[in-house]
Amino acid sequence: MKFYFDGDSFTYGGGLKKIGIVPEDVRWSRILCDHFGAEEINLATGGASNDGVMRHLLDDPSEVYDFYFLQLTISNRSEFYDTKKKKWVRYAYSPDYTHHKRWASRGLEEGRKFREWIDFGMRRIYNDHYGKTKENITYNALKSYVASVGRSKKSFFSTLLLPELTDNKYDLHFLGKRQLVYECIPNDGHPSVEGHKTIAKHVIDIVKERL
Repeated sequence: MKFYFDGDSFTYGGGLKKIGIVPEDVRWSRILCDHFGAEEINLATGGASNDGVMRHLLDDPSEVYDFYFLQLTISNRSEFYDTKKKKWVRYAYSPDYTHHKRWASRGLEEGRKFREWIDFGMRRIYNDHYGKTKENITYNALKSYVASVGRSKKSFFSTLLLPELTDNKYDLHFLGKRQLVYECIPNDGHPSVEGHKTIAKHVIDIVKERL
């Protein structure tokens, strides 16, 4: 079996490297795959956007996996294809990104333009209605995809959004008044090693009913 995972740092194993632990060895997706004897295909990265999660899945849908674990994140994150560097670049409508080191590395003129673009986006383009609409588009697109490959019941959807900020139905909310309490890394907020074990146990129980 092959299990497919994508999302941001909560699916990748964020924060573990800072405390000297290899995420790929202990994260909840690894524990889950070990339990079911499945191969782990985990494309999650810290700071990922919903656009990136959707792009990974729809850009090359040549292989159908046995189970899909798809995590949506906060909607103010996005990405664009940099024609100069020939790669996808992430950004967010956030104060942290107006002076992000990646823009400074582009030089004074281009870096300034990127910072102005993000600052303008924060003030005039991005708003809660825009973010919620983007979330709905991504959620329904991913749901439609797993249905199209016969995996409606063999899929698990999680999110970084607080429960009160979405109308969509998720199997797991990582933040807010979540149905699952797990241990976090001190002064970090990401799941600790024990936290990943708790998450894995919760997800395993759900997957058993769907396989």
